[in-house]
Amino acid sequence: MSPRLMGIVRSSLALIVAALVLIASAAPGRAVELSETERQWVAEHPTVTVGVVADNEPYSFFRNGSMMGWTLDVLDRIEVESGLTFVPRMGTWPEIYGNFRAGRLEVVADISLTEARLPFIAFTDPYHQRRTVIFQNVDHPLAPPIDLEALAQKRIGVIKDIYYGGALRKAGIEPVEYDTYRDLMAALAFGWVDAVIAAEMTGNFFARENGFSNVEAVGPVPIAGVSLEDFRLGVLKAEAEHVGGEAGNASQRAAEGVAAEAARDRDREMLHEILAKAVAALPTEELAAITERWLSYRSGRVFSAGPLRLLPEEQQFVANAPPLKVGFISDYEPLSFLRDGRGQGFAVDLMHEISASTGLAMIPVYDSGANILQAFRDGDIDIMSNMSRTAEREDYTLFTREYHRIPNAVFVRSGFGPYRGLESLEGHSVGIAEEIYYADALKARVADVRTYATQEEILQALARGEVDAAILALSNGSAIIRRLGLINIDIGGEFLMPGVEREDLRFGVSPRYPYARSIIDRAMSAMSAARWNELETRWLGPTVAGMERQRPLLTSEERSYLDGKGVLKVCVDPLTPPYTSVDTDGDFTGVASEVMERLARQGGFSWQVVPVPIWGGGLKKAEDYECDVLPFVTDSAAADDRWTFTLPYLVLPMAVASSLNEPIVSTMNDLAGKRVGIAPGESPLRVLQERYPNVNLVEVGSEAEALTGVRQGELDAALGTLPSLGYLLASKRLYDVKVAGRIFEDWRASIATRADEPMLAAIFAKLVAGLDEQDVQTMLSRQMLVRIDQRVDYSRLLLLGGVALVTLVLVVYWNRKLRRLNAALERANQKLQDVSITDALTGLYNRRHFDARAADEFALCQRNGWLFSVAMIDVDHFKSVNDARGHLFGDQCLRHIARLAREIFGEDGDILGRYGGEEFIIFTLGGASEDFFDRLELLRRRVEGEPFSTGEETWRLTISLGGYAAIPAPEAQLSDFVREADARLYEAKARGRNRVVGETRAEKGADATAEGRGEMEGAE
Repeated sequence: MSPRLMGIVRSSLALIVAALVLIASAAPGRAVELSETERQWVAEHPTVTVGVVADNEPYSFFRNGSMMGWTLDVLDRIEVESGLTFVPRMGTWPEIYGNFRAGRLEVVADISLTEARLPFIAFTDPYHQRRTVIFQNVDHPLAPPIDLEALAQKRIGVIKDIYYGGALRKAGIEPVEYDTYRDLMAALAFGWVDAVIAAEMTGNFFARENGFSNVEAVGPVPIAGVSLEDFRLGVLKAEAEHVGGEAGNASQRAAEGVAAEAARDRDREMLHEILAKAVAALPTEELAAITERWLSYRSGRVFSAGPLRLLPEEQQFVANAPPLKVGFISDYEPLSFLRDGRGQGFAVDLMHEISASTGLAMIPVYDSGANILQAFRDGDIDIMSNMSRTAEREDYTLFTREYHRIPNAVFVRSGFGPYRGLESLEGHSVGIAEEIYYADALKARVADVRTYATQEEILQALARGEVDAAILALSNGSAIIRRLGLINIDIGGEFLMPGVEREDLRFGVSPRYPYARSIIDRAMSAMSAARWNELETRWLGPTVAGMERQRPLLTSEERSYLDGKGVLKVCVDPLTPPYTSVDTDGDFTGVASEVMERLARQGGFSWQVVPVPIWGGGLKKAEDYECDVLPFVTDSAAADDRWTFTLPYLVLPMAVASSLNEPIVSTMNDLAGKRVGIAPGESPLRVLQERYPNVNLVEVGSEAEALTGVRQGELDAALGTLPSLGYLLASKRLYDVKVAGRIFEDWRASIATRADEPMLAAIFAKLVAGLDEQDVQTMLSRQMLVRIDQRVDYSRLLLLGGVALVTLVLVVYWNRKLRRLNAALERANQKLQDVSITDALTGLYNRRHFDARAADEFALCQRNGWLFSVAMIDVDHFKSVNDARGHLFGDQCLRHIARLAREIFGEDGDILGRYGGEEFIIFTLGGASEDFFDRLELLRRRVEGEPFSTGEETWRLTISLGGYAAIPAPEAQLSDFVREADARLYEAKARGRNRVVGETRAEKGADATAEGRGEMEGAE
């Protein structure tokens, strides 16, 4: 998602909150005070049916077998306030509204008050104001002013049959209609329309869900009655059936009786009174939290209910694992890229977050996509970022959960003509990246496909005319085009191809480290929605700072808060140059000073410096001074909830300093048993203590004090940031101390704000997300400039040269030693991996691992609409084998069947496991059900036709097989498919064994009609 889009989302959230505050001012939020009569009514009528629209993401929709969305969360909160239990009924709006008018639903949710509805519907106060806004493509923005006259000259997309369609046509706008919001936002992202008019939260949801990072909201629709829509609960009024018509005829009234009708009317009045009180009592801050959650929702993302907790086995892995090499594509911006020799991007920051929260040490490695993938295959890289899941890659990769999804786009040179799908590429040359996951499928369809090592080379080849079209990720291609100024390239459209999914980005983990995969998943699940938003705001599009030219960065509510707050008290440690320094005259200098000046200009606030020796007494001292802002801290410095931390704005490498005669240090473990000085505020002390308990970390007041301790022999080494240690060694002329090595840790500078003022935290999170990291690095370089005596001491120069030579020898020695240790550890980890996931007898997957893999693949098929096929296998009369020949012979028979099964079910997408005893289970993804059942029959024939023989004894074996294949419906469960296959297996055994009984369902869902049901058998 682009920062512009996220900025609008944040602004929208603030406006929504402001609207709710205004609503609440008329009826302030408070605990519901029901009368005794109302409480009695709730006790007698505990459940209430409520109509909810089923296809209104993210407000209300059906996914993964559950009703979910913003509306369902709000209804849950109203339940708490009222004591009622809602029974949601989902359907299209005409269905819901029709059933409500007919009296078959007691309440309707998310309904707007209109004059036409007032006579027969009793409304609560509004609990939400939904804005209808204009969305534009950031690469082709609308020229201001955006008024009706300008819009009438543009192609404006809307949802088909939307209620404001008539108002648009009356205003002279003839809209282009689309059936779904996904198609609507795609049309804008790929340039098929000039703008889109849609509900703000819904449009943002679909833009984010589908990775349309070049889409942003720009303002309200300039038509009265269209820009704002209120959401309320509605209850039919007494005598409403007279208006509704369907249930209001005289004969029905007579049949029901006057008393019954009067009782029903009283129930409706009572229900409305209770709901009105409950809605009025809804806490504004909780509504805002629900809104923020659904603004951040993405179907592929899972949030945990609590803090990060690692299993004991995972904790042990973190403690013992070597630094893991993480591969990043060097030109895949904004996800990962190199700029001025430094790695940056969304995936880079995400991995830093994971490393900081879990303790896993990570070493970034940058190269082209093809080289990174090959190094990962060869085992030279442990984790690969931005990796799409494919069946072929499953053989050598453990995939984490998806963390981002982006569409692939077809880029064309100006003059190419309209792009209308793959047929437009026939007869043209197409450029793609080497080793891209859809390469084989595309080459099978398009004759002239050319591969390039980097993303830039692809687009440069297109710009020069070497190829006619290029296929890249939408956000990546757009970013490169903007950066290189390739003005002769346009977006033709979305790359859609049967069997090729949109790019799901994950971390791919080497099977040598199964715990690394689970740890990364846990860390991503434990990240807060706000943290995800900050990362997306920073990287997925142009920088937020660029928004300042078009619209205020802060909302009116945030500016009002800052005006009321007055001068912010900014507390800094006076003795941590080049980051923070306060001299005797009170002048504040250092990187943090320049950062605060930049943020103050953008945010329009005033601030004053308070020198506080924070790191002498910990962050508690800052709290004692009632500080508002700490501009230079590590987010690992506080283990409590007294401070809220922004994303890091500066990442600094850690280094070790020691005396000249000490050996080089390559890892923290080289310092085991040594006294290492560390300043808590200038190093991630808590993280290092947890990761390296065998190192004696001695807390000191500053890095300068640590270096003094090394010189005097009180400490063996000093730990600090590389820029700071270099600065101190040069400025203080400490010639008898050297930088002894770089360790695989980073210090990450953040801004902390007091946790009891969440608005302040939100403001600084937004401001920091808009910082350009390169600008901050420039600030650091400027602060590092110091005057050094230029006189040359040749004796010292010779001494340093000798030390450098010794250092070089030690580097070679330790690197070789480290490689040998890593190789031994990798072999041990591979053995551990094999033992943990395989059945010791047959070598197939064990049931535990099979169930885990099956659950992941089932969800993949469910999400993508692929066929999922599963079969249960049982060895016929196996008890007689054990009784006649013994269990050892029986075990050999099972190995024989496992070998035959592996030979037949060894393709990509096939997973084979031992389910228990003499039972086996197979599942496969995609393909045709006929092929699956043909292979089951082939396995049956192979087992029957190849008796097991030990050389001395021969035993004829047969198997019975039950199979089931279907495309999983959203509500389907893996257990349903296994149950169906088991039922077919039981049927095969009941019919005489040694046969295959299978069933294929033609449509999604358990209620679909059977497409085919077959039986293949042999002579028993």
